[in-house]
Amino acid sequence: MDEPTSSLTQSEVNQLFEIINALKNLGVSIIYISHKMEEILKISDEVTIMRDGKYIGTWLAKELTMEKIIKSMVGRELVNLYPPKTNTPGEVSFEVKDLTSTNPKSFKNVSFSTHRGEIFGIGGLVGAQRTELVEGIFGLRSIKSGEIYLHNKKIEIKQPHSAVKHGLALVTEDRRGNGIFGVLSVRDNVAVASLDDFVQFHFMLNNAKLNQLAETNIKKLSIKTPSTKTKIQSLSGGNQQKVIISRWLAVNPDIFILDEPTRGIDVGAKYEIYSIMLDLANQGKTIIMISSEMSELLGISDRIMVMCEGRLSGILDRSEANQEKIMALATAYM
Repeated sequence: MDEPTSSLTQSEVNQLFEIINALKNLGVSIIYISHKMEEILKISDEVTIMRDGKYIGTWLAKELTMEKIIKSMVGRELVNLYPPKTNTPGEVSFEVKDLTSTNPKSFKNVSFSTHRGEIFGIGGLVGAQRTELVEGIFGLRSIKSGEIYLHNKKIEIKQPHSAVKHGLALVTEDRRGNGIFGVLSVRDNVAVASLDDFVQFHFMLNNAKLNQLAETNIKKLSIKTPSTKTKIQSLSGGNQQKVIISRWLAVNPDIFILDEPTRGIDVGAKYEIYSIMLDLANQGKTIIMISSEMSELLGISDRIMVMCEGRLSGILDRSEANQEKIMALATAYM
């Protein structure tokens, strides 16, 4: 079972664990792959840890602690799962008013505003229409009604091209399905959104500048890759994610939308992604992050908007947010 709980609610996870235990009692062996360490400790008898494609070791689950797992996965002590908050949100930079999808089963009358230098989390259960909302904002889904404002000016976004033109970027939820171009190189994946900037003589690409762009981002984001020519599909999930973020950094957007940015990547790479998000916020960028991990929303967000069945059910400040309040809002319409 490879990351079987990545899109499941907690009650569905509990049901899956009951099924796994039933299979074990029937004599079935289970190989369970997960980056969620609490699950590993709860469900496993034995735990094998790998790092960068190499075998690190195997232990009985009862011999392990969260700290030992993290150290083995990362290769060093990681005192905190989240970097210290250093950003200070400023004025309103982006606003959505009464946005409604053409699909009657999707999002309806959603309104929110985000600030310059803010990390704005979006939570909710699977099926809450969070992804559909940000795809609608980015022009990937049709909108029935509503308005979008950037720096207090109304903008029209009917397709992704116009979203990028207005300074928006979207890191999609399905990294392998619609994020990376698997058969292309790391360099080409970094440059694909900004190729117009590298055209010379009206029809040729400046390969020297493309290589420089890729090498700069590999160094800046600590991307682990043999070279810029390596096919991106051979990299780990965390490094693929950093390449996609590099792609959007190349077009210098004001609004970064990250849909499940740390899904399926290890704890060390997660910390690096959080650090990148904080660095962008400190530069004055606005970060909108969808996450199904409650601890992630609480650990990195300045404010958290919660959705349920396509509707906005509440927005919590960091100081007042906790798991109970988020879950109450996530089930408000159920």
